[in-house]
Amino acid sequence: MTPIHIPVLLEETLSALDLQPTDIVVDGTIGYGGHSTAILEHIPKGHLIGIDQDPNAIKHCQEKFKTVLNITLFHGNFSQLKEAVGDNKPNKILLDLGLSSFHLDSSERGFSFSRNEVLDMRMNPSLNQKTAADILNNSYKDELIDLFKTYGDLHNAEKFVDNIIYERKRTPLTHTDPLLALIKKSFYFKDKRALMMRTYSQVFQALRIVVNNEFQVLTDCLDQMLDIIKPNGRIAVITFHSGEDRLVKNWARDHKAQIKKINKHVIQASQSEIRGNSRAKSAKLRILEKKQLD
Repeated sequence: MTPIHIPVLLEETLSALDLQPTDIVVDGTIGYGGHSTAILEHIPKGHLIGIDQDPNAIKHCQEKFKTVLNITLFHGNFSQLKEAVGDNKPNKILLDLGLSSFHLDSSERGFSFSRNEVLDMRMNPSLNQKTAADILNNSYKDELIDLFKTYGDLHNAEKFVDNIIYERKRTPLTHTDPLLALIKKSFYFKDKRALMMRTYSQVFQALRIVVNNEFQVLTDCLDQMLDIIKPNGRIAVITFHSGEDRLVKNWARDHKAQIKKINKHVIQASQSEIRGNSRAKSAKLRILEKKQLD
């Protein structure tokens, strides 16, 4: 199956980055090359550095861009930003923090609840780190309640967690379908399918964030940006979680002596884009610029 990725807020991102032909651009989450394909069209004399921790995404982009001379691919996490750029001084950086459509539809790592898959959720399955199954089967009650509240915005997860603990004593949770059954058993959806699907998404999102330590990775990346980006360089960050967006907003506020906001309010997808790609609904784009200090 050919990986498919629909880039979110593409035109808004390209416009806000104000790409120039000689720009050095970092795509910190190149995925399956959706944004980068369009970026490369705008920087014929520049260079693009694409980063991704998923080996399948890197392999795909190696094939996709095999005839492109002005691109470098780095297999790693975008918290390794300095290592990825080396001696280069980029003047544009993009982070799209959403999962690709391929991850959700075809990865077979438990990112999606549309099929019964192993509860893995590691973006890089070669790393020796806890899986979603490890977390569900071994975390204390208070840890699980805090996980779903903090990273899934579920403020009534006590019954759900109680059911997880009861079930895992009988049979370890290893696949997505038994987890879905526990969600259905634990929450009252008032016969509203949309509410049920949203709760599924919140649970899966919370587990994925914790498995991949995503908030800390984002913080580490942001802390490196000011050291590597040129003055007047622009940073575009697309988030899909309120906590991620808050991290970016607070980081910009804490560095207001060095960073200015380009867009006063977050940029969100149009209704026409959401109709064509429902995953764009929660996307928020912030554009920042490093100040030219005297």
